[in-house]
Amino acid sequence: MRKQQPDSTFSPDQGQKPRRSRKWLFLLLIIPIVPAIVAGGFFLRLSSKYNNDVFVEQSYVSGWNDFSDASIDFEVTRAPENQTIPEPTDIPKAPPQLKDVEGTNDPIILVDTIDPNIENILLIGIDGEDVDNEGHRSDTMLIVSINKSDNTAKMVSVMRDIWVYFPNKNAWGKINASYAYGGPGQTVNIINSNLELDIKEYIVLDFTSFIELVDIVGGVEVTLSDKEASAVPGIDVSGTHTLNGDQAIAYSRLRKIDSDFVRVERQRAVLMSVFNQMRQKDPGSQIDIAMRMLDYMRSNIEAKHMTGRLMELALQLDESVEQTTIPENNMYTVHNDGVWYLSLNWDRQVESLHAFLYGDNYDET
Repeated sequence: MRKQQPDSTFSPDQGQKPRRSRKWLFLLLIIPIVPAIVAGGFFLRLSSKYNNDVFVEQSYVSGWNDFSDASIDFEVTRAPENQTIPEPTDIPKAPPQLKDVEGTNDPIILVDTIDPNIENILLIGIDGEDVDNEGHRSDTMLIVSINKSDNTAKMVSVMRDIWVYFPNKNAWGKINASYAYGGPGQTVNIINSNLELDIKEYIVLDFTSFIELVDIVGGVEVTLSDKEASAVPGIDVSGTHTLNGDQAIAYSRLRKIDSDFVRVERQRAVLMSVFNQMRQKDPGSQIDIAMRMLDYMRSNIEAKHMTGRLMELALQLDESVEQTTIPENNMYTVHNDGVWYLSLNWDRQVESLHAFLYGDNYDET
């Protein structure tokens, strides 16, 4: 009986090699895609939560005359220097809350963009437990100015006691009262009209709930002076300390040991430290922190910008970011006859602010 000859066109080894090659080729192709799929899933989760819980449908108008309660005398543009004007009293006494954004939020007056490469965003911090911030007022106003051409940022704190004119109220008052009068929309309008800016977008943060965020990132590292250390609960000596949420908020609220000007510097220091802590986390933890942050904020910025470009920028912010405070030195007068407020030298201050924000692109004319 003749033995069957092996088929020269087939062998187990020859048949398996192509299958193993295809298998490894598939893995080589799919492995680089997996992080993108995972990142895409995180992005979709983040965007969905943002759209449901954070995004505010903002309305816009062309001018002050479009307000239904307008009693406008906009020829008056600057606070008098030599007389005391009573502060408006029709401000709610209840502490500010995030839900106020849905309840009272004036339309934003659209103004021409000053420089297409510079995007100014207003960060509004409300703090219902700040005993020095009576009534329904914004505790913190911080302009974050983004240079889209080189992906850098600058930060400007706006003091809450600046005396400004409210065109739709035909009254003078502190700038932080704008939040009580008309929410973030009103605050944007008042800052734009007095500082001649072009802000269209805002983020409202609940700084009372910010305590939990500080704890989520593992605390914030801050260097304390002797006076600061003695005023922060649980701290006995000066130096660099990692503060928990309660301590960080107490530190941010300090003002009587020095001034409100130093207070806003402390607020910026805490924010910078939070960003620094986030940078040290792995990408999954960063996404988790961002998801939890959304519980404490409202914004009219679209999700595709907030969860993409702005989040990336937030992770880049550090102590090297240029910062300033409005009013600047020698550009204001303190009034303390019944009501304590700051009256600005507006021409000098506006010119200096625009030079800071726009640099070589600033045109004095």
